[in-house]
Amino acid sequence: MKRTIVQIIFFIYCIANVYPQYSTIWQLGKTDNSSKEFALAPDGKDRFIISGFGDNKKYFYAGEHTPADFPYIIPGPTAEWAGSSYWAGQCRIQLPILIKLSDVNPLKKYQWNIFIENVEYEDCMFLRVEVNGKNYDSPIKPDTKQLIYSIQPGILKEGYNKIVMQLFNGKSLTFDAICLNGPQETQINKIGDTPIISMKMADYELEQGKTRTQPLLLKTITKKSGTLKIQINQKKIFKQVEEGENIYEIPTGKLKDQSKIKVKISTEGQTVATQEFIRSNQQLRRSIDYVDQFAGSSGSRWMIGPGPWMPFGMVKLMPDNEDAHWKAGYEYNVENIMGFSHIHEWTMTGLLMIPTTGDLKIQPGTEKQPDYGYRSRINKKTETARIGYYSVNLTDYNIQAELTATTRSSLQRYTFNKAEQPRILVDFFFPAEYDWNLDDIYVKKVSDTEIEGWTLNDCRSTGYHGVQRYKLHFVMQFDKPFKTMNGWIRNKVYSQIEQLHKSNMKSRQVFTVENNSQDKLDAGIFLDFNLNTGDDVMVRTGISLVSIDNARLNLEEEIARPFGWNFDKVVTNQQDTWETLFQRVSITTDNYLLKQKFYTNLYRSISPRTIWNDVNGEWIDMNGNKALIDKPGKSVYGGDSAWGMHWTLGPFYNLLYPEYMSNWIYTYEQFYRRGGWLPNGNPGMKYFRVMIGNPALPLIVSGYQHGIRDFDSQLMYRALIHQQTATMINYPGGGQVGNESYPDYITKGYVPLYDDAWDWNSPHYQSYVSNTMEYSYQDYCAAQYFDALNKKDDFNTFMKRSDNWKNIFDPSTGYVRPRRPNGEWIENTNPYHAPGFCEGSAWQFTWYVPHDVKGLINLIGERQFIDRLNAGFATSEKVSFNALGDNMGAYPINHGNETNMQAAYLFSYTSKPWHTQKWARAIQEKYYGMGPRDAYPGDEDQGQMSSWYILSSIGLFQMDGGCSKDPVWLLGSPRFDRVEIQLDNTYYSGKKLIIKAENVSKDNCYIQYVRFNNKRLSNNYIEWSKLKKGGTLHFIMGDRPNPNAFK
Repeated sequence: MKRTIVQIIFFIYCIANVYPQYSTIWQLGKTDNSSKEFALAPDGKDRFIISGFGDNKKYFYAGEHTPADFPYIIPGPTAEWAGSSYWAGQCRIQLPILIKLSDVNPLKKYQWNIFIENVEYEDCMFLRVEVNGKNYDSPIKPDTKQLIYSIQPGILKEGYNKIVMQLFNGKSLTFDAICLNGPQETQINKIGDTPIISMKMADYELEQGKTRTQPLLLKTITKKSGTLKIQINQKKIFKQVEEGENIYEIPTGKLKDQSKIKVKISTEGQTVATQEFIRSNQQLRRSIDYVDQFAGSSGSRWMIGPGPWMPFGMVKLMPDNEDAHWKAGYEYNVENIMGFSHIHEWTMTGLLMIPTTGDLKIQPGTEKQPDYGYRSRINKKTETARIGYYSVNLTDYNIQAELTATTRSSLQRYTFNKAEQPRILVDFFFPAEYDWNLDDIYVKKVSDTEIEGWTLNDCRSTGYHGVQRYKLHFVMQFDKPFKTMNGWIRNKVYSQIEQLHKSNMKSRQVFTVENNSQDKLDAGIFLDFNLNTGDDVMVRTGISLVSIDNARLNLEEEIARPFGWNFDKVVTNQQDTWETLFQRVSITTDNYLLKQKFYTNLYRSISPRTIWNDVNGEWIDMNGNKALIDKPGKSVYGGDSAWGMHWTLGPFYNLLYPEYMSNWIYTYEQFYRRGGWLPNGNPGMKYFRVMIGNPALPLIVSGYQHGIRDFDSQLMYRALIHQQTATMINYPGGGQVGNESYPDYITKGYVPLYDDAWDWNSPHYQSYVSNTMEYSYQDYCAAQYFDALNKKDDFNTFMKRSDNWKNIFDPSTGYVRPRRPNGEWIENTNPYHAPGFCEGSAWQFTWYVPHDVKGLINLIGERQFIDRLNAGFATSEKVSFNALGDNMGAYPINHGNETNMQAAYLFSYTSKPWHTQKWARAIQEKYYGMGPRDAYPGDEDQGQMSSWYILSSIGLFQMDGGCSKDPVWLLGSPRFDRVEIQLDNTYYSGKKLIIKAENVSKDNCYIQYVRFNNKRLSNNYIEWSKLKKGGTLHFIMGDRPNPNAFK
């Protein structure tokens, strides 16, 4: 009894010393087991997103806002009412709080308390509180009523503090109250109108004219735009700051050596911040250094993640950490890693590698249960990703993994800080985005520093007609000898082997282990090493779809011969490659986050799709035969469908990187020569009928119209005629080719609605009503090509067909509408929910007339056209133009998919084009964010969303995909002070195209007038024939529409 009393006294003494004189600094809500005082309570969670709480940039101001400004509930990743859905993926909602403190004691702990009313529980549920960048996690059980987070001394700081709450692995948590406890002397203060969150000297220099400067990074979070007076020593700068969260690069003058500066910031006569800094010489910052590799890596597709990817790289090495499901691959919020795999193309994967120590495990384990396999937890703070380089600490093994790559080869460095049974494991069958099979495997030990082999992979369970069957050849070389090569086939482990094959295995030792791969072939190898603590092992890998010899050649030519084992040189090679590309387009702004957004989207526009020819020009065609590049400098590319690329990547390539469009057209040329058809999707150089129609056609035509004509135009003429007249067939090598609905479209002039259009075995599978709209547009594109070739009869035929969209337009409703095969309208259809529209609605597809917007306006009437479209935008703006929960009926402007990415620019054809400027800018600001989750919610689709942002943010867009005989570019709402485009000197003039936006800001989104080469424009578009010669396109911007901007 006495011992117990002593223990209690000692415990009280310890608590008193750790948390001395605790008091409540700030509290939100009452601790009464009720959330009634909070916003949306008690049951308004369905209004969570439209009330603005899903916006991670919307801050709650502690000390100013009340419980009525804070949601009563925080959703978990699977909460459907907060947007979790098939296309949008899981929701990763954060609730950011800004709190200003004074008299913070840096030697004392603080406490963040969350009192809970209710929990919608799921396994492994926890709530993370991030305090000024440091994470604190607390597990949640079904009956949890309070979460206590002990904030270590020195984390909270004097002034502004950012606290972010996020729920992991659960449906929801309902708040009772939230409070911050700490020393009595600490006080909460009002935030103010222009909070200066932080100031620090950048760890880089910028060019400023002919000199260099080390900028001051000024982070602000403002309620409204305003002006700051910044005094640096004796120099004064008046800086316009924009609403929201921004980081500005403030020049501090010419930098000689180390020097001290004093910074004083004031607004409206009040000093808000003063601080002294020591400047010092730093590295010059390049455009590529602004790229955020983690942007968009939460809820993303298999083809997005943080990895050292070359432009169109065949090797797409990156960490994988998700279980097998749609949108699997890398999820930023999963804090363990399965391994690093080499291929991230749609329907394709291969060669997962991970270094391990200790007991052998041959299964990866799961996201939530990493200990079930060889997965390793990671320390997120050590996870680094930049162009050319990825690194992370595998904490379960105490191993640092570093990755870099060339186009067809990879180089990895593993540092073993613990050398207990060190090994490198290569798994040939592991979870991916789609279900797939490992059909065969062969690995041979060449020496104690080299192995070679191949895997035969098969994927065909995508929901689309296509067969992805490919043999992935590889050669791996190690800079240190391994002791033994070992492997497994299903549940049998073979030790000290010379080769691995699924049959006729011989080994000195065989033992069985648990394996949950069911009836599927599962295989892998692991190489044992003799290492000391701190030793590293480097491994370089070449791959090829052609042969082991080609894999070795790719490795030799790209890494072994030019770089040897010099890891840093391989990193530099990739960085230099990207920086050269980035120099094609440069922006001028002092807003760091805008630079980050622009250059990250530029990177994402180029990196996800794939080159499939080896360094010697060989590749495997759609028939499984070896082919050879027959034009110097050309390459063949693959990817998922080109659906929607006429509004995004097509114009992007034509304007900035015409050599990429030339390679795409060369690829299509090869498909027609070798397979007799143009592809819809062509991952791995296979025919895949993924999505609708013939999306390659507008790319070919737009390339030709822009001057990219280094292909056989007569051959392509025959290809387009064939593609636009022949009916769909099953291709002998797998997949389907041709337009799926052509029997009806050609005979009836429209695509009717069939009851079995969703039946995989039906001849009408994917025969959507909306195909009528897409076929009509593609007929127009073909006609424009025929006109350019002076094929007048064909031009007339297909221009007439391009009017077929009108056959499903119902004048009585003003919308397109499904019809039966006999021509009758389907009764009782709602434009928001009518059946028969591919990944969209009748409301959305009504606008799908990129070749005849004027004709659509005439049918609807201009006033109704404008009003209806504006109403759709106003509703969808509440959810940042990404249909919440895939509900495209409630939120019709869904920028998260390709069906209506042209919507903002439709107003350009009306008498009120300023609506285009308003909504194009709104999408730039609200749909496109930064960070893992909100960079581009929805389905980014290998560069589609990213390239839209690039074009729109520089003020340009092409409604018809640039397919008219003299292509035009619509003028939108540029975001940057200045853009310099270096036009290509092979296809174009090689001169500079400069786009200036005078007075541009977040508020100033409206065009007042535009000049090109000092001549005022009278139209809200400009011809490509003018732009390609170079010159200056000069926008004057303002905060209000100017109806006379183009008069």
